[in-house]
Amino acid sequence: MNKKHDHERGVALIAVLCLIFTAGLLVGALVMIAQIHTVNIGATTAIARSKYIAEGSLNRIQYLIEADRELFESVNNTETNYGEYDHDRFLPDSVDREINYYGTIVKYRIVNGASGLQMAQNRYRQSLNMLRSTLTGADTVNDKITILGNRIADYVDSDDNTGTDGMERGDYEELEMNNLPRNAQFQFREELRWIPEINDILPIDKNGRFSLVRLPSISENIRPDLYTASWVQLRIYGGLDEKQAAEVMNALTIWRREKTPLGDLIDPLLLGTVLNRFSIAPSNYYSIIIERAIDGDRPTSRLVATFRTAGAAGPNDGIIRYLEWLCF
Repeated sequence: MNKKHDHERGVALIAVLCLIFTAGLLVGALVMIAQIHTVNIGATTAIARSKYIAEGSLNRIQYLIEADRELFESVNNTETNYGEYDHDRFLPDSVDREINYYGTIVKYRIVNGASGLQMAQNRYRQSLNMLRSTLTGADTVNDKITILGNRIADYVDSDDNTGTDGMERGDYEELEMNNLPRNAQFQFREELRWIPEINDILPIDKNGRFSLVRLPSISENIRPDLYTASWVQLRIYGGLDEKQAAEVMNALTIWRREKTPLGDLIDPLLLGTVLNRFSIAPSNYYSIIIERAIDGDRPTSRLVATFRTAGAAGPNDGIIRYLEWLCF
């Protein structure tokens, strides 16, 4: 009998230990789930908060831009040396900036809103031909540019007749892209991306924006902006070889980070050529790119907005009309 009771006590002990082990696993799982939810809630809260901070900072930066334009009425067609000022300037020169928004350090850049290739209002042929002019021995890419031009032509013309290598309604329906093409001019920039294979020629930038192309509502006939120039634009508009384009791109990178004038970084003859083909003067359009709107390493939203200047008092009707508003 003693042996039987001892055996029963042993079984009970094992059962109790199993229950304790199981309870420990459940408690550990609950703790882990709670920690995961805490992290997720913290990340969601940080992103939501950064959106409000980004919008508030945008409004303040926009006012500072308007004030800067009124304080310095003449358009600056020469390079700005920030060392000559005892206060900050708010120019569309793509330098890395910071602003203290109620205790939060917000990182942003101001760029020329009229930058990029002109693809609207029948200017796409000219832009594509300029892109073609930089190609040497790249028959495949050259063919893609020709096809892209024909597809854009079919997209914007008013008929349903398919051109050579073009695409009309039936072709888009086969790709399950119904109700295309528009058969009229583009109404917004990203509409171009509905045309198949366009990203092979005109890719998006690192932020997912189609910044290589100018907003269609901006029709100012100005030279391309230098501060936002990409490698492709330096080769297209500047006519620079690969070594020259690399030198200019390196100088632009240093300028954006350290505000070192380009004249101190680029050979004078090369700089003269670049300034003859590109503009460093502000247009009437500005883009504000808010890169980080929260402190530390917490997740943040980013905001890009493009607008036409209207003076420090704002538009006459009190309504600011943004040509681009992208929160991501």
